[in-house]
Amino acid sequence: QASASSSARPPASAPATALAPVRARPHPPPRPLSRPGCAGFAAAGGSMASYTSGSGGNNTDGVQTMSKLLLVQQQKELIRLKRRNSAPYTYTEHLHSPIPSKETEVVAKPGNCAGLMQIMMDPINLLLLFWPVGCASYYLEWGDGSTFGYNFVAMIPLAKLLGDATEELSAGLKNDVVGGLLNATFGNAVEMILMVQTLRAGQLDVVKGTLMGSVLSNLLLVLGMSFFIGGLTPVKGVVRGKEQSFSKEAALTNMTMLFLAALTFALPTVVFSADVMNEYTPAEKQDVTVKVSRWCSLYILCAYIAFLLFQLFTHVDVFKGEADEEEDEGASITPCCAIGLLFCTTCLVACSSEWLVSSIDGLVEDWGICKAFIGIILLPIVGNACEHVGAIRMAMNEKVDITIAIAVGSSTQVALFVVPFSVIMGWYLGQPMDLAFGSMNTTVMVFAVLIAFSIISDGSSNWLEGFMLMVAYAVVATLFWFVPSGHHHPVHHEL
Repeated sequence: QASASSSARPPASAPATALAPVRARPHPPPRPLSRPGCAGFAAAGGSMASYTSGSGGNNTDGVQTMSKLLLVQQQKELIRLKRRNSAPYTYTEHLHSPIPSKETEVVAKPGNCAGLMQIMMDPINLLLLFWPVGCASYYLEWGDGSTFGYNFVAMIPLAKLLGDATEELSAGLKNDVVGGLLNATFGNAVEMILMVQTLRAGQLDVVKGTLMGSVLSNLLLVLGMSFFIGGLTPVKGVVRGKEQSFSKEAALTNMTMLFLAALTFALPTVVFSADVMNEYTPAEKQDVTVKVSRWCSLYILCAYIAFLLFQLFTHVDVFKGEADEEEDEGASITPCCAIGLLFCTTCLVACSSEWLVSSIDGLVEDWGICKAFIGIILLPIVGNACEHVGAIRMAMNEKVDITIAIAVGSSTQVALFVVPFSVIMGWYLGQPMDLAFGSMNTTVMVFAVLIAFSIISDGSSNWLEGFMLMVAYAVVATLFWFVPSGHHHPVHHEL
């Protein structure tokens, strides 16, 4: 190499402007993906060194030209490095990159057919076969008992479909606030539809019994069975001394709102039975009770709106349980399909509830079952059946926070939203719906809230506490089973 280099050197007598033959610069090796600039600098530096060594340092113009080229290349590499450090890699910059950026990811749209098949393939949806049978029983007049039974069973899967459609719509909108509002509004859609149909039929006692029975069913039966079965489910083969813990702050917030609702139910009853009200005639007393109930309903609705703001905006972390820690799987159907499913299911629920309500009087006469037992015990089973199963399953999987949100949260929604909404709806329909539930119903409601509060106040549960809640619900069911069929609310009885 040294001889070849010396032979290529020009003679001393040659003019200064003569240029030596330039050696071919080797192609730089491919740059690694992790540090794209270093290899370029090294290649350019090596090329420059070989050029200067080959030329012997006499060609000043060539050295300056290569220095400028090297400087430009360094500036380009620095600019490219800054861009790569400030933004993630994309397919346009590195087509060979195995990890695409978020900008180039293509999210597959959910398939409506596959999603609907997944929803409808639930075994409980087999009970939908009772819907056409209930329809035929109503129009062919098979009897009030048959009509009530068939439509009662058919509304259980319809309630589940309403819940599934609401969850899919919330997930498809991808907005936590809107999803929370949808769940709060349509979470008790079955109770609301039953309430409207019963109000239209003038069955005010059944309306009050259904609403109070929904609170009692969630607070005593659903929560009690969840604690009982969850406490007896072994963890690593051990049941002895098992305690299940949950968020005490979220549970106590719901219980405080339930105490407010119980207070609002009790005050109109106390006002009606007070001695000072004897100065009014029965019609005037009824009018005063309805006016007080309407004002109190507006106050409760304002409290419910404040509770939603507290839960969805200002104190989200208090209500963030294990459900929010799980990975969101996304919606299986599009929002438009979810809205269509919600609309169709609501129509089916409205028809079944109308046929069911129309058969209550005949059921009472034929079978001798009192309306109080139908409203407080039987009808709440329709709206709470799927919630019941879901709460128990979560308790068995050690997700007690979700169980509390289902059971206690649903009771709070009924007491703070559905009950005052029924009074406002009765006002619109011309029905004297009020909050005077009677002394017996109010006493049962207050004691149910007290026993539930005493159990969840420590933030832990066991199977014995769940068993106590179930016993309390059995006592309530036995009480209303023996209430005579001619029992009416005192206000309507005097009228």
